[in-house]
Amino acid sequence: MTNKNLMKKIAPVVMSAAVAMTSMPYAALAADFTDSEVITDSTEDSDSDQFAPEDAEDEFAPETEEEDAFAAEAQQGEAYVLMNIPYDDFYKAELKNNDVKVDAFTSATLNKSRTSGMMNGNSAYHVDPNGTDVTGVTFPVKVSDLSLLKDQKQVTDSDSVTITVTNRGQTSSNTYTGKDSLIENASYSYYILSETPSYYKELTVNADGSYSFSAMKGAQTKNVTIDATLKTETNYGDYELDLNNEAFAAVIDTNTDKIYGVTVNTTDGTNYGLRHLENIWRGSMLSWGTGYTTEVHGCPVSSAHYKSIMGKTIDSVTYYTDKGMIIFDVPDVKVQTTTGIKATVADIMNTDSSAAVTFDQALPADFKAQYTVDKTVVSCTDGKLAVGALALGTHKVEIADASGKYAAIVTEFTVNTDKMPASYDSNQTKLVAAKGITAEEFSAYIKSISKVKVDDTEYAATGRGSKVIVKEDGTLDLTDLQVTDATVFEITAVGYKNNLTFTYKEAENTFELNTSSKTLYTKGSTKTTLKVTTNLTDKIIWKSSNTKVATVNSKGVVTAKAKGTAVITASCGEYKVTCKITVKNPSLKLTKTSATVKVGKTTKISAKATPSGKITYKSSNSKIATVSSKGVVKGKKKGTAKITVTCNGVKKVFTVKVK
Repeated sequence: MTNKNLMKKIAPVVMSAAVAMTSMPYAALAADFTDSEVITDSTEDSDSDQFAPEDAEDEFAPETEEEDAFAAEAQQGEAYVLMNIPYDDFYKAELKNNDVKVDAFTSATLNKSRTSGMMNGNSAYHVDPNGTDVTGVTFPVKVSDLSLLKDQKQVTDSDSVTITVTNRGQTSSNTYTGKDSLIENASYSYYILSETPSYYKELTVNADGSYSFSAMKGAQTKNVTIDATLKTETNYGDYELDLNNEAFAAVIDTNTDKIYGVTVNTTDGTNYGLRHLENIWRGSMLSWGTGYTTEVHGCPVSSAHYKSIMGKTIDSVTYYTDKGMIIFDVPDVKVQTTTGIKATVADIMNTDSSAAVTFDQALPADFKAQYTVDKTVVSCTDGKLAVGALALGTHKVEIADASGKYAAIVTEFTVNTDKMPASYDSNQTKLVAAKGITAEEFSAYIKSISKVKVDDTEYAATGRGSKVIVKEDGTLDLTDLQVTDATVFEITAVGYKNNLTFTYKEAENTFELNTSSKTLYTKGSTKTTLKVTTNLTDKIIWKSSNTKVATVNSKGVVTAKAKGTAVITASCGEYKVTCKITVKNPSLKLTKTSATVKVGKTTKISAKATPSGKITYKSSNSKIATVSSKGVVKGKKKGTAKITVTCNGVKKVFTVKVK
């Protein structure tokens, strides 16, 4: 057996090594997430309360009363631990004038509390391994005597937990060891620290055996003046307070700093504690509910702790971080009372000038309603908004309280048209502008498409997870779609009352030439351009059967070279079309070749050129006879003159005698 006195000497060394402090992970703030994700779990916890396994050799097993007494003594005395503290316990000493419990964050889906990086560098923890909630904060605690924690779980360096989640189709696993494994452990579980932390809370055991914690001690306090905006229209609750992000980032680095908690403070001295994920979104963005928004991203919104903030004025926000307490002084902003009243504005046609507005309950008697449509003030008489002429599509209506007591009521309505600007062209398998529709009207329709139904499957055309099926030019993108000649498409566009429905049809390949024969001339009409109508996308190859008679270039331009015939062939893969080219010499014919006129009288030369072209006339002796550009000959004095007629390089002579 090992000497018991020796064991007493080396035991403190062993204990010290077991509680060596590891580095804390970096902070990462909660980001937006997908709610409909699949979660799988793989956890592995090891309890290291005993020094050796059951089958260890005798000298490693405590068998005597002396050794038992030593083990108990090792768990006594003042110590600093890292502990899981429920939100309500964490905030109790930090809040004034607010005794309403700060609930745990309840998640309707399982990935929120368990996804790596979403818990501010593991500054928060969850009890349920399924990830149904975020229970509280993992924070340094000063304990007057470790024996006070005898009923709580001690986490050691040999403990670990592996969490596997599938988020947006990507599965990842993270293993947390030692103190980091507190992220998925029971409330009041603890890890003994080997060094005194610079900030902590002190633990007190109450008469009933429950725990309470002091305010944050040892932390430096820093005051910062910052701009802030309070919104009553938000996707994250009933209120959203956004601190100036640039000024915020200069004080708190969300990549490295831990954020344990945040309180929103009002001028009457009341504080409101915020929780990770439901309230603390992106560091500088904070949100909370007061009973009207009941669900965010599928998760229930708890509002009891925050209801009393309505009507008060926020003057500061306190962040509890590993750098200390940062108090952001914000310009006083009144929290307007949310009514929870919902307004409905009926959709109208583009020929209407007013829209009916209704409420699900009566407005408060002191609510001085002021109506705006797209931020333009409009009148409301007998429940009718005077909207005037509005563009097609969705318009925002805001009903504000002119006195500023109540938060604005916001809703939307749509201006529609009966006109259908698009139609389906089966030959091109795309949408095209309907008859009489301008390019601008067609483009506006394409941009307004909100969803496309393909047989029984509906695809959103905008927003997260959307699929673009109709491109800007009307072309259908059929990627990942199974379509046949019987597939039915139904297109819905915002602002267009009627849907566009058509049956898809695979276009037949076309490859046609604009002409099958053409006559050219060696002079004059020496060129022509052949055009192919096709829906094929491969390059068209042009070829002449007799380049001495006619040639053709890559663009289908044919040039006559000499009298004769040649066949021009256009081909694209297996498709071919031909055109017979006949090349002739030009000709020029005169109806008569001579005439006699008296001095001062005229005669006209009648000429016909093939191919047609400009005919020119020239007199051999203009003193005897002149000729105009139109072939009119005039006698000047007695004698004979010859008129040369020219077209396309062919010349003819007309003789005129003047008497």
